[in-house]
Amino acid sequence: MSRYFENEVRENVQACERPDFDRMWSRIEREVAERKAGVVPTEAAPRSRKKYIPAAIVFSCFMVAAVPAFAGVTLNWDHLYGGKSVTRALDNGIGQRYDLDASSNGVTMSLKGVVTDGERMKLLVAVDAGMKPEEYDVVVLEHMAIKDKAGHEEPLSGYLQYDGASGKLLGIYETKDTLKDGKKTYTLEAGNLVYYKSEAVPLKQKPAVGTEIKTGETRYPSLNIKSVVGSSEGLSVRYNVNAAEAKDGGSGDPHLTVTYGGQTVRGSVTQLPPEGEGIPMEQVFPRMAAKDWENADIRFNYLKESKRIEGSWSFHFQTDGKKAGEAIYSRPLQTSGEFREKARKSLDRLTVTPLEIIAGINEETPQERGKWFEVNYDDVRLQIGDQEIKGSYTIKGDDPAKYRKAYAFESPEWYKDWSGVPMKLILKQAVVMKRDTSANWLALHRPTAEKQTAEMNLESSQVRFTYYMDGKDLVVESEPVSGPVKGIGQSMLRVDGEDVYPEYAPRGPGALGKNIERYPDFNMSHTLEINPGIYRYSDPGRDVEMALTQK
Repeated sequence: MSRYFENEVRENVQACERPDFDRMWSRIEREVAERKAGVVPTEAAPRSRKKYIPAAIVFSCFMVAAVPAFAGVTLNWDHLYGGKSVTRALDNGIGQRYDLDASSNGVTMSLKGVVTDGERMKLLVAVDAGMKPEEYDVVVLEHMAIKDKAGHEEPLSGYLQYDGASGKLLGIYETKDTLKDGKKTYTLEAGNLVYYKSEAVPLKQKPAVGTEIKTGETRYPSLNIKSVVGSSEGLSVRYNVNAAEAKDGGSGDPHLTVTYGGQTVRGSVTQLPPEGEGIPMEQVFPRMAAKDWENADIRFNYLKESKRIEGSWSFHFQTDGKKAGEAIYSRPLQTSGEFREKARKSLDRLTVTPLEIIAGINEETPQERGKWFEVNYDDVRLQIGDQEIKGSYTIKGDDPAKYRKAYAFESPEWYKDWSGVPMKLILKQAVVMKRDTSANWLALHRPTAEKQTAEMNLESSQVRFTYYMDGKDLVVESEPVSGPVKGIGQSMLRVDGEDVYPEYAPRGPGALGKNIERYPDFNMSHTLEINPGIYRYSDPGRDVEMALTQK
């Protein structure tokens, strides 16, 4: 499962003369999270890796008859992400209901329904395995895929969650919709049910910067502490986890927990892009001071396999996308001048599918040499009649060359005719990402091993730069002191008239406002200036609303 999530399910990532790596990482983080949210429950769930099931343990029961209802079985899918929209679509005759069962090695799996919307196909499954929820922390199906008649396989993403009322594991799995508005027969294949329990390993030594710490665990034998950075906001820790298997990819949710002041916290966890061997991690602990870290009980945590049920479950089913296609409502949108000015984007089309409501986005951020400006919103809502629902910025499509940006929402109810339903888009908590190398330059003194500071007025904020030599490298620390600036993503220097960029150091979406950058092998003759490069700041004046439809 993806580690680009922080502590909970979220449905809720893009230059210049030289690539701006922090900007790229920010955009990649956001887009990966947005594209995968809703199909992954937490960062803790391991990825599917095994591609086959040994023939000796295969025992499958094939059933192909669809039934008009859930055959009297009461299962509540509403607590799963996207569950309400799927069951609502089925209740309105969109998609197909099934009551297909397959048993293998004492475990029964059921396929209960399939809904498509022209872009995604979602399948409802239930698993009756008998394990009690207190006996495990995470359970996954190691292999989930569908095949068409030609044998073309598409992987399924999703998760299982225990339902106390029925005593079963319920899941919603999805893949791209290859059905569209046609009719096809598919085979759903599932393999191996694996249970995991969280393991907390006390560290035998304090995790000081530059140390390698042995865990004594086979899967993750050691970790290397790269940096510990404190600020007024909290503490940021970066480290590398060494895995026994090169292809592990962080699937066991490796992370630290810190116990201090009578509380145990894990903060926000981000797996960074790979850099050589190991799994690079960043954890941010809000409101934690350096002294808390030094005196805390720190443990290394990961998911350890506790039980494995080898098995294979298969279902043949036929599904028809015609009803879903007929149910899609779409209309062009006319963007108001106020919206275009404040959001720096326009809305092109409103689309209502059986699974979600989508407002398509056209970015309107002309790029000039040395300049870049983009507005994002942390609070995205849609008012439908007298109801207000929370949504997110997301990326649509499976082909990177054809990605479409949009605001997406799960509809609170289904209307047979959407043309008269009033809708209003509400965007709040605006955050601007900006770069301007035509301004915002600050002269610095010749750096030495002794720390020097300089402050800059930026977007009605004070930003402090602390700089010093560390061997042959120049280190620059930046931190907002006051005002709406939230942080410097990637600074740049002008050394004797030439632009110089720092060493690539990706940061997670939950990173602190304080940033530490390194300029390797620094050398100067006469002049040195610094520019904040890419930075973020809050701008509530850009909050905006726009009617999408009216009565």
